[in-house]
Amino acid sequence: MYVVNVRRSIARISFSLAALPLPFLGGIGTLFFMLLFCVMIALINPKMHTFMLFATISDRKSEVLTKPLALTLSLTALSVLAVVSSLPLFIIPQIIIIVTLGEVSSDIVGSYGKLAGSLTYIIMGGFFAYIIGAFAVSVTNALVSYDLVLFLAMTGATVGALLKIISTAIEEDVIAPIGMGMVMWLLASFEYSIPTVQLLLTLLFMILLGYSLGKMKLANLSGVLSGILMGLLIVSFTDFRWFLIMLLFFILGGAFTKYKYGYKRAIGIAEGGGGARGYKNVFGNGLAALVFAIAFGIIGNPLILVAYLGAVATATGDTLASEIGQTYKKLPRLITDLTKVPHGTDGGITILGEFAALGGAAAVSIAALILGVGSAATLIPTILGGFFGANFDSILGAKFERKHYLTNSSVNFFATVAGAIASVIIFLLLS
Repeated sequence: MYVVNVRRSIARISFSLAALPLPFLGGIGTLFFMLLFCVMIALINPKMHTFMLFATISDRKSEVLTKPLALTLSLTALSVLAVVSSLPLFIIPQIIIIVTLGEVSSDIVGSYGKLAGSLTYIIMGGFFAYIIGAFAVSVTNALVSYDLVLFLAMTGATVGALLKIISTAIEEDVIAPIGMGMVMWLLASFEYSIPTVQLLLTLLFMILLGYSLGKMKLANLSGVLSGILMGLLIVSFTDFRWFLIMLLFFILGGAFTKYKYGYKRAIGIAEGGGGARGYKNVFGNGLAALVFAIAFGIIGNPLILVAYLGAVATATGDTLASEIGQTYKKLPRLITDLTKVPHGTDGGITILGEFAALGGAAAVSIAALILGVGSAATLIPTILGGFFGANFDSILGAKFERKHYLTNSSVNFFATVAGAIASVIIFLLLS
């Protein structure tokens, strides 16, 4: 039976109150406030009722409230950045609210599962962070739109939910605040936001889609959350059609991962976790495309669109080549010297896999043409660039992944970058 940790919830709600005075203090005042808070937590007597109320078993042994102190130190570090650089001050109270009220909300619905808890973290953490952010902007008369405040609140909450899942309990109160702060600071520096209604509808769609993918076991929890983050940013900086192209990759990749899964598992080459993709796979295949989407929203150069299509085509072609090609009955051949190697060998290719790679790249290119994102001029460059990128992935696998110099995720990232560059070069040659 699931039981809400009441002590932890009370501690988090109490900590959230620290966000209220920050808008009135300014940069230096916020820094001194957080430093004072650190000292107060560190000096709480282990025999005091307050300590015993919030302390974990390890805290009682060390006689220090480790998690509150770690969280406060992280916020102090962000306060330093706000004083010495351009990190907006209103982000700090937003982060405090996300890691406190967002977590309490998540705990309350935890009986419905981790997925429901994480989605609640995003919704409620983002909502309350918007309230405190809007309050801070209003009090300080900052030249910041409320659309941007909401954008940063929802993005920060999504980043926080993801980092909470992939970090350990000890790391959580350091990694999550710092990670949220860096992402929110970066996005704020672009001075880019989307209308409130569009943002909320986009986030709602991403949450419903992520929930569905999680229930269908096409992605695990970290994969769902990273997909929501990626989709939210792609739509925010471009439009929904760009995301549909990325969604095609996820759907095709997930479907063909399940293709003959029993056979692939029997010969020891199946994707772990029942084929559900995690955050490493999502970012390994999609990070380059995400960067190109954000760059297009800021710069608007059409060559960036070609790079985006090439990156997604590479990811799709490589995934299909791997998942379909592994079912080929004959032994694959190493791409570097064409010697026969066992199934599942990094860098191994098959005829079936090569056709699958070409088909995957073509699917992305045609989808872009149908959606009106691409054009006749991007059709061939996307197909050829994606096919090149998929084979470049095999070369990296043969040369570096087999020797454990690179991980599968890093190989996927470099391959999508290579596919993007190849698509742009081919596009320029054919123009």
